[in-house]
Amino acid sequence: MTTRRSVVRTGITVAVSLAATVALALAPVLGAAATPGAAPARAAAAGTPLSLAVLVPLTVRPTSTGLLDSATLTADTAPLGVLSRQLDAVYDTPAVIGIDPMIIASIQVLGSSAPASAIAWLERLRSASNETFALAYADADLASLAQANALDLANPLGFDFAIDPSHFGPASTPSATPAPTASASSAAVPTPSPTAATGPRPLPVSAADVLAWSYTLSNIAWPAEDTVATGDLAPLSVAGYRDVVLSSSNVSGSSSGSVDLDKMRGIVSDAGISSLVRQATSATNPAVAQEAVGRLNSALSGMEAVSPGRTVVATLDRQWSSTGTNLDVLFADLAAQASVLQVGLSAVLAGAHPDAKVVDEAEDSSRNNAVRSLLNANAAETEFASAAVNPTLVLEPRQLQLLSVLAVSWVHGGSDWGSTVSAFLTASSTLRAAVHIVTGSNLFVGAGRTNIPVTVSNALTVPVTVYVTVSSPSSILQVQKQGIALTVEPGSSNKAAIPVQALTNGTVTTTVTISSKTGFLLGSADSVEVDLQPGWESVGTTVIVVLLVLVFGGGIARNILKRRRKQHETVGAPAEVDGE
Repeated sequence: MTTRRSVVRTGITVAVSLAATVALALAPVLGAAATPGAAPARAAAAGTPLSLAVLVPLTVRPTSTGLLDSATLTADTAPLGVLSRQLDAVYDTPAVIGIDPMIIASIQVLGSSAPASAIAWLERLRSASNETFALAYADADLASLAQANALDLANPLGFDFAIDPSHFGPASTPSATPAPTASASSAAVPTPSPTAATGPRPLPVSAADVLAWSYTLSNIAWPAEDTVATGDLAPLSVAGYRDVVLSSSNVSGSSSGSVDLDKMRGIVSDAGISSLVRQATSATNPAVAQEAVGRLNSALSGMEAVSPGRTVVATLDRQWSSTGTNLDVLFADLAAQASVLQVGLSAVLAGAHPDAKVVDEAEDSSRNNAVRSLLNANAAETEFASAAVNPTLVLEPRQLQLLSVLAVSWVHGGSDWGSTVSAFLTASSTLRAAVHIVTGSNLFVGAGRTNIPVTVSNALTVPVTVYVTVSSPSSILQVQKQGIALTVEPGSSNKAAIPVQALTNGTVTTTVTISSKTGFLLGSADSVEVDLQPGWESVGTTVIVVLLVLVFGGGIARNILKRRRKQHETVGAPAEVDGE
């Protein structure tokens, strides 16, 4: 990771923009006109209203799995579920919705088995008139990935591991759309939902099929607030993003909601106005909420007086859904204010965009170290997965889990993020130990040529092919063949036989290793002590030969002696006399 963001700010750092500060200063003067009832009286005297766009993230609480299961979707899309409350608050309002693609993917991978409430929720989201754009998958922090040169990990590899083909119709013809990237996923063509007329949804054949959605805006990156550094713009641009959402405290001063940066365009969220919007939407007491709305209206009126006609962007934070219930009320109130014209993000992007610079923040070393450890674990898992017959089935769920751990609401402000990181790293170690050598017993070799048996266990849910190697530190034991391929089925073990030859007596401690097809060593090496006694073979052979010689030689000798005895008896017998 490159070291960056060591810029020292001069002057006083403030939480709100200059324009918002001036607006708040003017609040006592303009306060009388800040209420909805005063709007008609002020309309005639008002100048050019400012254009306000409000960006709202549509997310769920981070999950370590990278997908929402059926039970969670059922609860979240129930009438009072978190997703239903969020959609109710923004549906057909001026809110610009940043959608977490994980929500869409979680429903679409289930096919016909998806909860009815989740399918209905997805259709309602599809029908909303709001402008929409895609957040990173699982709302992963793009700034953290950019700073680690790992933005390629933001694109899910696939969802085959989570798809049951029996819940889908026949696969459709593969689309020419490439695998999802920062730009492709945002501009994906919508996939028709299953209906009685069209039948079940076709079996997805790629990650792009699962993530397909009709977003009205594309190529927008929304990292965590006050985390973007100048050096992040180039990798974000290379990844396909054209626009990046930044807090006004993260860029040099500007009187516009859109600015030109070095490599891309910035969407500037006014820190002061955003703070007031969040207060107004998160208040649970009606009186407190009304007071917050009044202060927001005063600030917007003052901003219009200072800079009439400008564009302003406000954002809700990633935690808004836990308490935010007043967004629709806020929009209704803003509609009555003559100083404000509620617009979508496209209107902001079409407006003035003066030059600006990113103001780098101080680097968070603890966060960066944690992200680095996660990415190192991911790299090790990628090498380990090369042993699998189908590596993507190992890597797909782990990449989704990694993106979930990097969710903005966890990385920035999540009190349990440390334990989440630890859990991911522990799971990574467990995964990489799933294929290992079963420790063998010491061997006795009493012949010149024999085999050393090596047992390999596979605890994965997919088959693996490993290459077994036995190393001998001594020439008295020669390994006849190395790198013997061995396929091990899921949840089982298999044995390889490594041919060796013993040249003389002695003891040799061999080292046994297994590797993937790329040469990556799997698990820990095993040691097998081999007791060599090839001399026993020579002695045994000699004894057998001697016994054979004695047996056959003795028999031959007995036959010879018998013949000679008979011949001697024949020669020594008296001849018979004729006539006797």
